[in-house]
This record gives sequence, structure tokens and C-alpha cells, in this order.
Amino acid sequence: MRQKTGAVLFGLGLLCVVAAVGLVGLIVPALKQVPYDVTPPDIVVVAPSATFVSARTLPGGEPAVTVETGTLRSETGIKPDNEAAAELTGSLAGETLIWNVYQATDWVDRDLPVNRAESRIALDRVSGAAAEWDGQCYSDTEAVESGTTGCEAGSITYAGQLYLFPFDTKKQTYQYFDGILRQSLPMLYQGEEEVAGLETYRFEQTVPQRELDLDEETLTQLLGFLAPEATTATMTYRASRTLWVEPMTGGILGYREQQHQELVPDVGSPVVIFNATFQYDDATADAVIEQARDGRAQLFLLGRNLPIGLLVAGVLAAAAGFMLVFVRRATATRPADATGGEPAQTS
Repeated sequence: MRQKTGAVLFGLGLLCVVAAVGLVGLIVPALKQVPYDVTPPDIVVVAPSATFVSARTLPGGEPAVTVETGTLRSETGIKPDNEAAAELTGSLAGETLIWNVYQATDWVDRDLPVNRAESRIALDRVSGAAAEWDGQCYSDTEAVESGTTGCEAGSITYAGQLYLFPFDTKKQTYQYFDGILRQSLPMLYQGEEEVAGLETYRFEQTVPQRELDLDEETLTQLLGFLAPEATTATMTYRASRTLWVEPMTGGILGYREQQHQELVPDVGSPVVIFNATFQYDDATADAVIEQARDGRAQLFLLGRNLPIGLLVAGVLAAAAGFMLVFVRRATATRPADATGGEPAQTS
């Protein structure tokens, strides 16, 4: 009976050790990929006391473009396109998410739309960075229109990080996409900070002032309303961003973005047409922090606590089984004293 019990314990111990190795080597790497069936929470950022251009149609049907001051609210909604992801081939197959992204920016004080946009993007499931995909697109619409105009494949080339950072984010520089310039720029690691009790890495990006390309129609419209005496103008842009990233999950727990744009006419003074500092609203901050807590808890459980527990239990069970089977067997087969009794003692 002791031998049977020992054999069971020894086998159970080996099974626990194998399970611990399997969790670390197979299950945890699978967890460090963004699931196809997860829909990220809506992200809302607000900018109080922002300066911006409002383009709208007056009651008489005439267009109006004015510079306003007020609170802006920008909401980003994401809908995974799993059917499109399933059709990917080559190196993208099984490794890539396809997200349809919708953005709406509104003037809160007047309950008026400022901008609408939509995009499609492919993201690597592990690194969170944009993947090379010919279906990438972006489309924005004027504030006077409702809905979106549709998104034409190939109209933009995304690169670098946008909505996610990698699992196991490193203390290093990453490339982060600037939507105005439509290119990725360095996002530098600046140190560790605590957000809502969680350790985060703080990253910062600075976009030096540079000129933007303006199409003739937009330039003419802006000059007509904001600098009627000018014949031409340039547009300047600068920005800075600070992100607080939870390193285990790559979740962005804190976000601050400052943008500044000026119309510089050839006659007259520059006109500030956009100046705003955006940050998460309370609901968004709570949602992303809770998501990071859940992700960390799962990774800790399956990546550290459970494997360690299984490994310790397996070693103890295997050792106990070995003792019951092999030590008992060795004792039972040891030669007895020649007299047939206990070994003689001498004084």
C-alpha cells in the first residue's frame, strides 16, 4: 500500500512540475497578446479653456469660421474587426489586430461638433505597435457634416505606438505616432511614477515647432475669415505629450497632450487657431486603471504565483513519493544478520 501511495505521489509531483513549466513557457506567452475578443473602453480626453477654430453654417446658410475659447471633449471609440484580422496572411496572420477607430471632438459649452474622424489600423498583438498593412486609412470630416465620409485604404501609413505599449514595457525610447504630422517620433523614458497605487513608467515626447502643409481650399477659407488682408500664410505646429504606462500590461494609465497651432499670414499678426491641453476624464482614468489591475492580477497569478505553488507542491510530492517507494524498498531488501536476529551488540 505504501508503494502504491508513493507511486501516486511521485507521479502527481512530476505532473505538477510539468504544469508549472507549461504555464511559464506556454500559457503566459499566450496571455501577453491582446485578445481578439477584447474591446477597449472608450477613451475620453478633455481640454478646458482651449482655443480652437469653429467652422459652422449660420441660420441663413452662410458659412462662418471663428476662433473660440471653451472646453473641448474628444472621444475615441474602438471596434475590433475580427473578420478582417482572420483574413490576414503571411507574417500578419494570427499576430495582428484590425481596429476601426472613431473619433468625435465637441465644443462642450455650446454642444457643437468640432471634428469627426475615422480610421482603420493594424496593430501587433504583442508589441502594440502599428503593423505594415495596406488597409490602413484615415478620414476626417468638417464639423458641419454628420457621420463620416468613409476611409480609403492606403490614405495613411501608421507606424510606432498609438493606443498600446508592449507587454513588459522597457525603460527605453519608443516611437509614438503624431496624428498631425502623420509620422512617428521618439517618445523618451523619463522615470518611474506611481498612479493610483500602480507603478508606471513616464514617457515624454516633444514635437518642435514646424510648418504644416495646407491645401489651397483650407488656406483660402482661413484667410478669408481670420486674415482678410493677407494673400498667403503658413501654419505652424508644436506639441508635447506625457504618458504614464503600466509596464506589465502596456496600458496607458495617464495621458496629457498639449497642442499649439498658429496661422501666420503675410500681413498682420499670427492668429492662434488651436491651443489645448488634453487629459483623461475621470471615467476613462478609472476604466484604464481597472483594466490594468485585472491584467496584472492575471499575469501574477498564472505567471508567478501559480507556477511557484505548483513547483513547490510538485517537488514535495515527488520527494515524498520517492521516499515511500524507493527508501522502503531498499529497507525491505537489506540483508539481515547471520543469526537471523538483530545485529549483536558488543560491550
